[in-house]
Amino acid sequence: MGPAGAGKTTCWKMLSYALGINESQRKVRVCYLNPKVLPTEDLYGHITLQTREWKDGLLSSIMRDLGQIEDDKPKWIVLDGDLDANWIESMNSVDYRRQLHFTSSALGKSC
Repeated sequence: MGPAGAGKTTCWKMLSYALGINESQRKVRVCYLNPKVLPTEDLYGHITLQTREWKDGLLSSIMRDLGQIEDDKPKWIVLDGDLDANWIESMNSVDYRRQLHFTSSALGKSC
């Protein structure tokens, strides 16, 4: 967190680059997005009222795709943009086992 132009984006980009300099197997796979460009249901996913089916959002699709990659390289999802009470409160669903709970009832492991 910090004001615009403070170097937050440059900081995480340099850290991801630095982790992969000496060891190519430590090269970080980074998926970054600005969560403010999407409505909350497109970001996290939602249940369609007509069919009662779950439709993945962009963030849940990225997490699922990264979780299916079977390597030991670090994987980061960076939400790079202005803080918004709506989307940040929706991220507040990690339990004592460090598992992220999604609206779809799926679980994700946090680090």
